[in-house]
This record gives sequence, C-alpha cells and structure tokens, in this order.
Amino acid sequence: MARRWIWYLAAVAGTGLMATLGAFVRQVSPGNELVLALGRFSIGFVCLVGLRALTRRRQTGHALRFTWALPASGLALALFVVAYFRAVVSGTMANAAFLLYLGPLVASALAAVWLGEGFNRTSGFLLAAAVIGTLFITEFRLPADRRALESIVFGVLSGVFYGLFLVLNNRKVQGDGSSAARTAYQFLFASLVMLPVVMVTGVNLQPGDLPWIAAVGVLHGFVALTLVIAALGHLKTIEYGTIAYGEPVAATLIGVLAYHESISLLQVIGCLVVLGAGVVRVLLPEDVSGLESGAGPRVEYGAARIKD
Repeated sequence: MARRWIWYLAAVAGTGLMATLGAFVRQVSPGNELVLALGRFSIGFVCLVGLRALTRRRQTGHALRFTWALPASGLALALFVVAYFRAVVSGTMANAAFLLYLGPLVASALAAVWLGEGFNRTSGFLLAAAVIGTLFITEFRLPADRRALESIVFGVLSGVFYGLFLVLNNRKVQGDGSSAARTAYQFLFASLVMLPVVMVTGVNLQPGDLPWIAAVGVLHGFVALTLVIAALGHLKTIEYGTIAYGEPVAATLIGVLAYHESISLLQVIGCLVVLGAGVVRVLLPEDVSGLESGAGPRVEYGAARIKD
C-alpha cells in the first residue's frame, strides 16, 4: 500500500496539470486545434526520448511488450485530445471537462467486463458520487444553439475516446514494461496520426501561438501524460477514474480565478463531494479481486518484446 501512494500522487499531479489545458488552448488562435494537438504529442515525444537518452544507463526492468494495444492507445489518445480541444473552444471549460470525464465511466465498465477488475458496491458508489458532484459543478444545461451543440457532441466523443485510452493503458492489456517507453510509443503513434491530418487541413498560426504550443507540449504532453500513463500501469481503472474527477474541480477553480466566473453554492457542494470521493477511494484497503491479484483474463495477442 505504501508504494501505491506514489502512483496515487502521480495520478493527482497528472490530472491536476491536465485541468489547466483548457486555459492554454484558448490562448492559441482559433482553428488551430489540430496543430496544437500535434505539438502536444510531438514535443512530448521529443522530451521523453531526450530524457530516456540521458538516463539510459540507469534504466532497469522488463522489456516493453509490443502489442496491438500500443498503436490503438496512441490512436485513442489523438482522438480524445482533438475532440476535447474542439469542445473547449466551442463551449465552456466546465462542461468540456465534465463530458471528457465520462471516460472513466466508460473505462470502468470495460475493465469490469473485459479485464475482470473488481467493481463492488463501494467502488460503484464512490464513482457515482464523483459523477453527481461533477454535475453539481457544471450545473449542466441542454445546448441552446449550434455552437453549444457542437461542444456537447465533441465533449461526448472526447469522453468515449478517453475511456478507451484509459482501459488500453491498463497493465492487463499493455503487459509489463517501462511506462516511459510505453508513453513514448503512444506519443509517436499519436503524432503519426495527426501529421497527415495537419498537412491536409493546413496551418494558420500567429507568432504569439508558438510559446503556448511549446508549453502545451512540455507541460500537458511530456509531464502530465507521462504521469497519467505511469499511474494507469499501477492502479485499477476504477481507482484512477475516481481520483481523476478532481480535474473538473480544478477547471471550475480556474474559471473563477482566471476568468472571474462566479461559483454557486451548488458548485461548492459538488467540489466537496468530488474531493471526498477521491480521498475515500485512496484510503480504502486494496481489493483482493483487483489489479494486484492478477484477476481476470490477460490480453496479450500478437505480443513482441522491445528492448527497453
């Protein structure tokens, strides 16, 4: 349990950084969401490769298992990030964050059915509490115009693809191996997906956009996603999913502090409910039917090993 605190902290830090992503996206000229996504993946990839080159002599552990899940998770990464960017620029950050975090619900359901992870009443109650708290935060309303509807559609898509990304990074799917190596390959595959799309759609950047794209690549690509993928390799999907619901809380606070948005009593209650669910999830004893016990089928189709 003591060692698991490292991965709980990694999940909290990674999702905390990701909560600031919407503010960065809004600083880039409209219409450049695809370029921003490519920058996030490619700069993150370069940073991670550079770090691994500097620390190669000290690297130990199992060779990375190359399976179909590596390119599939890279594709899911690209799709959920692009959809989330479109949701942010079309609507509010709070609503975009909530819809993105349909992902842990999708992932938890898939993990319970496909991977045999434990999903008992307590886990279900805590995750449901986190969702209800997030609904309080966003004060969710039906879209009133085309732009708002576009935000809802892309938000739902971001949540679905995020859920696939989470479950595809589960250790039962990816197998053993360095999380840093796995992250690097996912960045590479996501960049390869985005590059031809950007070449077809074109680039219309302003000089002031470049620092923001670089910041997104380093902070939200390299640092945040590295922490998240590392945490996903050691926590149950339900555990990470519940902790990650702190991100809409952070997004709401960013709206209040940076954009001078008001916060209602209902939103304050929602923040407390979400934080409480995450803290209780962390403090609960390990479920013997979960990840550490190796319960459930292990998916290793067409596996090949990559020397780490």
